[in-house]
Amino acid sequence: MIHLRVDNEELNSKRKFACGIGPDLPDGDTYYFETETFADRADCPICNPGGPHRLGTPISELSGRPGHPGYDKFSQIARSWGFD
Repeated sequence: MIHLRVDNEELNSKRKFACGIGPDLPDGDTYYFETETFADRADCPICNPGGPHRLGTPISELSGRPGHPGYDKFSQIARSWGFD
């Protein structure tokens, strides 16, 4: 899980996270500082209640077949790359 670190402490023993966990994180968890570029990708539901921001459109939501769900989005992306 990815958390948001909300302090500017130099010592990890004094670090604070938006969800209140810590200062130690569970094994496998990591964090972004809240001011970092990718902070909106935090997937801790308490640190980032809106959920992580994902880039792009999942391929499962696209279709290259006219009349099928996802074809309009597929066509929009194709036009943005210069295809008609």
